[in-house]
Amino acid sequence: MDLEAAAAQLDEHRKQWVADGLSASPVLRGHQESADPDDPEEREPSDKDSVAVEVSGPGWGVTLMLELEANGRVHVGFMSETDSVWERRRVRTPGEWGALLERAVGRASRMRLQHGQLVARTCTTGWLDWIHGNLWVMPNCLLRTRSGLLDTVANSYVSGTSARKSGHSVAYDPAAVLAAHRTNKIIPFDRIATARLHRGLTTSGLTVLMTDGTRHKLLWRSSDPAHRLLKDRLLPILGPRLTT
Repeated sequence: MDLEAAAAQLDEHRKQWVADGLSASPVLRGHQESADPDDPEEREPSDKDSVAVEVSGPGWGVTLMLELEANGRVHVGFMSETDSVWERRRVRTPGEWGALLERAVGRASRMRLQHGQLVARTCTTGWLDWIHGNLWVMPNCLLRTRSGLLDTVANSYVSGTSARKSGHSVAYDPAAVLAAHRTNKIIPFDRIATARLHRGLTTSGLTVLMTDGTRHKLLWRSSDPAHRLLKDRLLPILGPRLTT
């Protein structure tokens, strides 16, 4: 990426954001430590030139940090007063860089950082869905996000997620989750009419009937701890509406 051109493009977006009522720092330039403190490859000062900006807005739950390196790698950070979530992206053209800037600002305006417990990495949405996803227990809902073919293949060589290390901060944007793939699911606890947990030798699952008549099926490999963790979490919330 041409960082001079990328910086000019970023400054044009920054001026528009300010005109729209957002707060945006001047475009930051120079050899600097990567913005992502949790990246083990980037804990030492980076020898790569970069451009960066910090953006926030009235009513936002996070502050957005964007850093572009000359190799096209972008660090996208969503930061609250107590936590941060970082994502890595790659851009190759000015068009991709501009689209990422607009998309990131749109996401940041809707986003909240919430604590989530990852209970399964092998979650699918039925017997005809072969692509694994992550199943999270969020404060007010169940969240299923599709992973991909490579993760599905990799999961065949591991025993399952660890219940002891499954707590994370999650960048929670419901609109983006549902738009990302048709098999992604958000299941609010307060809209569950009945639910049934079942456990098998190789596959376990949860079937849910919502108050509006919608049905959901979630399946996962029994080596994941989802059955026990969901039972512990859902019983106090659903009471007799949950069958185990």
